[in-house]
Amino acid sequence: MEKPEQDNSKHPRVVVSVDQSLSGYAALRVAAGEARSRNVPLQAVRAMPGIGIVDMEYVDAAFEEALGGYPAGVEVTRIVAFDSTSGALARHASDPRDLIVVGNDGRGRLRAAWFGSVARSLLKHARCQVLVVPPPEMQRATRRSLRKLRRHRADVWDRFETEVPQLRGRPFQGA
Repeated sequence: MEKPEQDNSKHPRVVVSVDQSLSGYAALRVAAGEARSRNVPLQAVRAMPGIGIVDMEYVDAAFEEALGGYPAGVEVTRIVAFDSTSGALARHASDPRDLIVVGNDGRGRLRAAWFGSVARSLLKHARCQVLVVPPPEMQRATRRSLRKLRRHRADVWDRFETEVPQLRGRPFQGA
């Protein structure tokens, strides 16, 4: 009879998904703060749904961008998991005393229903608490501006062509 695999890491702990996006950086900052305030280790999980070559430089770069390096006074464990993000986080936060921190990109319910939501999946399947960090205001403002620009793009080009008649046509066409 085989012995079941034992998890020898410390519990409780904070488990965070590593993602080089604005919402991922916000989640890293919150997770580091939670680990420091609870005086528990931080487990940084880089999940990849498939087989690929990933070195720890991706995780290092994410911490560098989000926090300026690894947080002082917090024990950080880096993990690369070849699984979906929600599956990897739920598997690594197996103790009820753990905390999962995940960022929310704020792209809406329709996109989450079509492509799936990591936060929603974790809320269903995790055995511990899940902290969903809202997207930073900069990300929300950028998304609003892009939506507004897409709506008015045709008007802008039409107005440009009437005001500057010597520059007819779209720039960089045929270049």
